[in-house]
Amino acid sequence: MGAAQREILGETFGFLSTHLPLLLGLAVLMAVAIAAESLLRRGVGERGRRRLFLGLVGAAVALGLTLAWQVLWLADDAFISFRYARNLARGWGLVFNQGEWVEGYTNFLWTALLGGLGWLGADIPYAGLFGCLLCFAAALVAVAVTVRKVAVGPQVIPFAALALAGSAPFYTFASSGLETMPLALLGVVAMWVSTLRRGALLAGLVLVLAAMTRPDFLLIYGCMGLALVVEDLCFGEGRFLRRIDWGRLTAFAVPFVFVYLPYFMIRWRVYGDIFPNTYYAKSGGLSYFRQGSVYLFHFMATTGGWIWLPLFGLSLAGRPRDRNETRLRAFALLSALIYGGYVVKVGGDFMEHRFLVPLLPLIAVAAEISLRHHLRRLRSPGLALAGVAVVSLAVAVALLPIRLIGPYQLRWMLAAEHTFYPVKKLIPLRVGSGYVEEGEALHRALVERGLRPHLVGAAIGMLGYYSDLPLVDALGLTNRRIAHKRIHFRGRPGHEKGGTVEEIVEEGGILAGWPMWGERWASATRVEIDGRDLYFVRLDSEVSAAIEKIPGAKVPDPGAQVRRLVRERPREEVLEALPFYRIFLQGRPDREALLSALEGRLRSVLDFEEEELPPQTTSFGRGLKRVSGVAPPGASGTGWLSSLPDRGDGTGRLEVTIPSLDADELRFVLGGAASEKLTVRLLVEGAVAREARPQGGQGLSPVAWSLAELRGRQATLVIEDADPAPGIGLLLDGVHFGAGMGDVRERLARWRGGEVDDPAALIREAERLLPGDDPDRLAIGEQVEARWTLAALPEGTALLGEAFGRGPIRHAIPGQRDISGGNGGALLNSYQPGDRALGRVEFPERELSGGPIVVLVGGGASCSKTYVGLEVDGVVVKRVCGKNDETLRPMTLDTAKWKGRRGRLVAVDESKDGWGHILLGDVIFLRPGR
Repeated sequence: MGAAQREILGETFGFLSTHLPLLLGLAVLMAVAIAAESLLRRGVGERGRRRLFLGLVGAAVALGLTLAWQVLWLADDAFISFRYARNLARGWGLVFNQGEWVEGYTNFLWTALLGGLGWLGADIPYAGLFGCLLCFAAALVAVAVTVRKVAVGPQVIPFAALALAGSAPFYTFASSGLETMPLALLGVVAMWVSTLRRGALLAGLVLVLAAMTRPDFLLIYGCMGLALVVEDLCFGEGRFLRRIDWGRLTAFAVPFVFVYLPYFMIRWRVYGDIFPNTYYAKSGGLSYFRQGSVYLFHFMATTGGWIWLPLFGLSLAGRPRDRNETRLRAFALLSALIYGGYVVKVGGDFMEHRFLVPLLPLIAVAAEISLRHHLRRLRSPGLALAGVAVVSLAVAVALLPIRLIGPYQLRWMLAAEHTFYPVKKLIPLRVGSGYVEEGEALHRALVERGLRPHLVGAAIGMLGYYSDLPLVDALGLTNRRIAHKRIHFRGRPGHEKGGTVEEIVEEGGILAGWPMWGERWASATRVEIDGRDLYFVRLDSEVSAAIEKIPGAKVPDPGAQVRRLVRERPREEVLEALPFYRIFLQGRPDREALLSALEGRLRSVLDFEEEELPPQTTSFGRGLKRVSGVAPPGASGTGWLSSLPDRGDGTGRLEVTIPSLDADELRFVLGGAASEKLTVRLLVEGAVAREARPQGGQGLSPVAWSLAELRGRQATLVIEDADPAPGIGLLLDGVHFGAGMGDVRERLARWRGGEVDDPAALIREAERLLPGDDPDRLAIGEQVEARWTLAALPEGTALLGEAFGRGPIRHAIPGQRDISGGNGGALLNSYQPGDRALGRVEFPERELSGGPIVVLVGGGASCSKTYVGLEVDGVVVKRVCGKNDETLRPMTLDTAKWKGRRGRLVAVDESKDGWGHILLGDVIFLRPGR
């Protein structure tokens, strides 16, 4: 038993123990009802029993609808089907986006029915809501009628119908707008029609309709076929196979051959996939037993299945009374085992109970039929009393509404979905979800102004329905490309795949409701319309120009962004920006000019950011290779050169032809063992003009070569590892020309001249790109008043709470993404033991000189809850935070306003949400002025 199962079990029995009086009261009520029926059977005639039975069926329906009305809701997923249905009613076909034939629904018959009602003028969300409630009521009636027809002896109280009416999972899904309740109805109707003349044909037809409502109900269809075989084997005559009524099985198969197969072939031809697109999006072909067992365990615990399911199994023991009872018993048992096993195999669903709810009527019918049969056969009063007690307790536990997942809560990768989307108002219909307001706002802001850009969404139901915009589904439910991606991890079922930004752009995505490029590029992609923020995924020229004409709207200005990057920002930020703008600016006429400006600022010879080396590069041997991942200290970007093998000889040589040395300086970062056989050389006319070797130690260190007397000449850069010793090799990154506009030396000159620059970026860039004895680096170093490397906390520092553990560490926490940007130094990390931990670090007070404090910060982007701040007189007056990633970036806390006063630095984690942590690298106190 796993940790989740133990937690579910503990909370379930804790709930039962605190509600023991209610549980016993329900059990007593059930026992009284059984006794009352026994008396009524003897004291009331057939007509009276029938009237009383019908009245109680009506009471069951009324009870169920009353309980369902209290949790009335419409699922976001239902609105995906609603949008397909609306497009069908419009004459566009069963499509999510006009002209895009992707089967992003799993309930053809339900969606087609809603589309037909929409074509007739019905409001589709209303039709979905009341259609589900009608199916719920009809299912209760069908359960009662089926039991009355098959069970032994006269009946007065429809126990199964009443129990289902009061079952929280069943009445919760009485609304929802999903196909769950139509499936439950079709399943129990199949039981009922199987008892009629031509029952096999009718049951086959009903279950084929169920399979057209949800494809995995083909398993239920197969279970009925097996049940027919079991019935024949039990009651047929002759040798084993001759007992089977092949004519009846043929009749059962007729609807499959003449209804389902033609439907299947048509939809396969239309959509191009054997299974619905959602099957691929949710990785239905893979096994996920670990989560499926949690799903089943939670279902058993919260529905009382731990007691009524074994009772159901026992009730099926023994020879049935007749063919009908045999068939229905076998059908219910096989459905529970085979379909239930399938649900466990695929991992269940993210909505609690949903996939198993259609089994409840089948089990309820078979259980009541069997229990009535067995209880009537008990001649011993003691055994009869014990049987009634067990049955009463089982029903009482089933009726107890055990809720382990609270409103708006995600536990065990499950959600009580009805709490997210309650119906707040019936006329006009209002669902209590921000997706409704967001969709309506987008419709007003864009569609009503004649704009229909492709929107990107993850929860696409209400957003897609109410915005009526073409939409790219980031999770792949309605997108074939994303749905067919390989799955790399198992998590919340149905939410494990996602499109990269590049894939979203290729699929036509233009706008999103959140910064898809991450907080790092949020300001660069933000667009404001009618006071609402949206974010460009790709800065489409036509859409951007149209939005710009809207009064008060604001759109990104990539020209100004690039100019600032080129003139003011560190080289590593420009390097990070280049792949972003390559995609973000696709299709714009100014794209090439802006990219050229960025590339000109980088002036790269070798950055190793691309998979392939430049064409002017020649490689000898296998030792030197481009490596990608989390960069070692001193490197930048996502790629670098390495000759450090896992084992064996890593020797090799790389030659790069430089047509012209067109700058005064060539810089790079170099690391590796201090070996004479590891070299980087600049050859001019075959002679060595410059040479460098690694100095050992951790990370990569900057190297700068003056080229003043070599300008304009052709050269060859030779990078060589000639040391065959295992584990000995070099690292190299960022070979580039310097001294142009925006380069660190040019910006340092402006710093010295008093021109405003970002000290947080400049001090770090000088350390990253210039050697330790470089005059410019020494000059900027004189601005440092004090520095905390955090290898050890300054004396007087207080660690409070659990979030920061025991203090500084040099690595990510297990389960956390790799940390970059810190040059391998020590840092404070509040991801200990996870995002739910809270805490703060209070550094010692010091007198503030008025100079800026430069800090390396990463982690969460919520500056109100996770931040590094300046505290003066107990009040946090300045704060900085991360960008929802694990990259440490230099940021500045200005202290000029509090010069001469005492203050202290604090690192604070007050968040239990996702990205609820903060990272703090070393701290630099700069002197005021330049």
